[in-house]
Amino acid sequence: MPEESRDPILVIGAGVLGLSTATLLQDTYPNSCITIVAAELPGTSAPSVDYASMWAGAHYRPIPRSTPQLEDEAQLAMRSAQVMKTISTQSPEAGVAFMQGVEYLDSLTQDVIAFKTGDVYAGKDDGFRILDQSELPTAVQWGCEYRTFCVNVRIYCQWLLDRFVRRGGTVIQQRLPNAAAAFEMAREHGLGQVKTVVNCSGRNFDQDAKMTIIRGQTVLVRQQYHQTITRQNRDGTWAFLIPRPRNGGTIVGGTKEIGDHESQPRPQTRKTLLQNAVNSFPDFVDKVDDFDVVQDNVGRRPWREGGVRTEVEFIDGECQIIHGYGAGGRGYELSWGVAERILGLVRQSTGATPRL
Repeated sequence: MPEESRDPILVIGAGVLGLSTATLLQDTYPNSCITIVAAELPGTSAPSVDYASMWAGAHYRPIPRSTPQLEDEAQLAMRSAQVMKTISTQSPEAGVAFMQGVEYLDSLTQDVIAFKTGDVYAGKDDGFRILDQSELPTAVQWGCEYRTFCVNVRIYCQWLLDRFVRRGGTVIQQRLPNAAAAFEMAREHGLGQVKTVVNCSGRNFDQDAKMTIIRGQTVLVRQQYHQTITRQNRDGTWAFLIPRPRNGGTIVGGTKEIGDHESQPRPQTRKTLLQNAVNSFPDFVDKVDDFDVVQDNVGRRPWREGGVRTEVEFIDGECQIIHGYGAGGRGYELSWGVAERILGLVRQSTGATPRL
């Protein structure tokens, strides 16, 4: 239900968390001034490696629930999947599509032993099924299939931003030194008395000791696969294919390199990723030379020890920063769940009342 808000709200960041949060705030407070301030925006021809949302896969793989943190993230992901399903149905132009998801494990893990066909895995009515041994490739110990979503990240983020602007949102492209600087920036731009800043900056300007980055390198190829599929190899490495909806090709991946800041694609990594895809998914292409490569993707995923930070930090008594950053490689998977959690913190702090 729409509500009345007393003050304008400023959201830092135009990655998937910032865009989702700004959109949800706008829907909830239609009469308030909601502003996005970001160093980079969707539509940039050459986004930096730090604009991780532009380099993501991105698909939804269910999260194991082996710890309280992972249990919480699993709930956020399932909520996000519900919203993504609505978007895919009501706004097919947004670049979100539901399709079959398949997973193969070369080594059986405790996370999956208890699952059985018909369980809720990715969400309600996900059609989860354990694959028979006869359906598994050689050396694979366990496999499953279920319904999930994939995202064409460039189309989707642009769709979110266009929707935000079309509904009256304000966008300022500016690089801030820290989250607190947003209050002064708001005064300089005449945005009114901003007392609430939502910090979806990704890495919190490198001012959080729990933050690091995970370098991810993938390859975008022109061939279009029909499902998203992931294989976890015995040595802990991964091979995956993630179709980009609306004929955007397929992401072949990928790497997870903690603390590696290299911004340029490594040619040997590209060769390895493509060869792994041929070895793991021979129905896609017969040999590496058959790939029609569009580009190499390198992104620095903002990963935070302990999970996404969603909490309020009070500044000088009246002002507050509501943090929502550090999703690592799960930004799209957690986006709407995190946005709703941030909205809850905003509601508590603004004293908003429902509109009649």
